[in-house]
Amino acid sequence: MEKVFGRNPVLTALQSGASLEKVFIQDSIHGQFEKDIRLLCKERHVPLARLPKFKIDREVKGKHQGIYALGSLVEYVQLDNLIALLYEQVGAPRLLLLDGIMDVRNLGAIARSAEVLGVHALLVSTQRSAPINEVAIKTSAGALGLLPVSRVGSIAQTMTLLNESGFTSFVSTVDDGVPPDQIDSSMPWVLVVGSEDRGVSRETKDHADHRVTIPQVGQIESLNVSVATAILLYELVKVRH
Repeated sequence: MEKVFGRNPVLTALQSGASLEKVFIQDSIHGQFEKDIRLLCKERHVPLARLPKFKIDREVKGKHQGIYALGSLVEYVQLDNLIALLYEQVGAPRLLLLDGIMDVRNLGAIARSAEVLGVHALLVSTQRSAPINEVAIKTSAGALGLLPVSRVGSIAQTMTLLNESGFTSFVSTVDDGVPPDQIDSSMPWVLVVGSEDRGVSRETKDHADHRVTIPQVGQIESLNVSVATAILLYELVKVRH
């Protein structure tokens, strides 16, 4: 990924809306500049990390002034614009929201299944999410170059926005939902899948319209998240065909 470093270059990149994967700032930097960077990152949904100087020195061979950013390999779309565009193009959009997927290969595999099964866009959290890097793109078999991707902050606020925009929300759970083949998914919908270790949060479950669970008869506790997502998407999408 291309690096942008130095105070003015990073600030300009954020102000211009350049597609950035992540911003790194030296942990000893405070004051108005740090505040401006923090607010811009929040506004643009760009993850911000604080690092000690020696780590930035190791990553950037140049006069970095305590800050650098990684350019993104995909062009992120603002959620508001994405919703309006999809309603215009497809009428009843299907979205996939990833809540804490940390493994880049799982992210890539999920994107591949989503594109194949007819999901219209992928939403990823800025707070706990694997980066969309070369490994994720390779694992997706090109799907991350085809699917529109939007970065979001609060999952709960995002679900509220989608609900107000006419989407029905389904959240994947291990044992307290209904089978996906019993759900009417003919309307615009968003499926939310959680992290590999903890699944979706209680707050996310509470904001969902429906909880869906894949029936299991074996002794292993659960499926890999990318496999489970593919099964759920197939069941939800097949109603529309």
